[in-house]
Amino acid sequence: MIPSQNPETPLESWLLWQNELQPFWFDASFAGEIGSETAKLTAKQNVFELPESLFPHPDGSVQKVSGNAEEPVDESLPPLEKLRLKTLRCSACRLAAKRTKTVFGEGNPNADIMFVGEGPGEDEDLTGRPFVGKAGQLLTKIIENGMKIPREQVYIANIVKCRPPANRDPMPDEAQCCIGFLKEQIKIVQPKILILLGKVAMKYLLGLEGAITKAREATYEYEGIKVFVTYHPSALLRNESYKRPVWEDIKKAMKYLGMM
Repeated sequence: MIPSQNPETPLESWLLWQNELQPFWFDASFAGEIGSETAKLTAKQNVFELPESLFPHPDGSVQKVSGNAEEPVDESLPPLEKLRLKTLRCSACRLAAKRTKTVFGEGNPNADIMFVGEGPGEDEDLTGRPFVGKAGQLLTKIIENGMKIPREQVYIANIVKCRPPANRDPMPDEAQCCIGFLKEQIKIVQPKILILLGKVAMKYLLGLEGAITKAREATYEYEGIKVFVTYHPSALLRNESYKRPVWEDIKKAMKYLGMM
């Protein structure tokens, strides 16, 4: 059956959107019935499903997280830990359904420097840590060999906390569902500078679109914090000619902080 042109349920609307990306066949009436029953169940139980997996704590321990959306968070916990637990329970967008682990962020909670990328890749999804794949290893070299500080001294996060399929860019609705977590992280850490890695971070945090080549020529501000824009480390893996511009951008950030 071809999807109806006037969807009556959010599920059918989503299926129609998916059909535009990659055409397929589905039963519209069945989709509507499933959506209705799901809504009733959610309203009745006020719960949502989470993968049956254990999530890592920054100290290396593991913790299984409840699927009750209304379960309160222990207010005695540090602010970042309270926020981390909230992200583990999040199912606000489609990315949550396929994640292995939520990738909250890591580093010094009082860092002067905060890096922001776009979203987790395969390695990050498996480990629950940001920037640990090939691009992450390059970022670590930039921090430790270039800036001459331990990676643990900075804070690293992403626009979205769950891996987009096939490492695609986050879609606008996915980014909007997740951006509040990032903004709260920035508010808690209160870094002196933000270094945005790539156009996705620039788009969703600053509202800027366009080429990084042009954007990196200027500096910006976010909530009173100086912001620098540069290429994502994955771009350097594809094109080594970006290495010099990135180093120039990092030096600008270091000079602003009086590190050189």
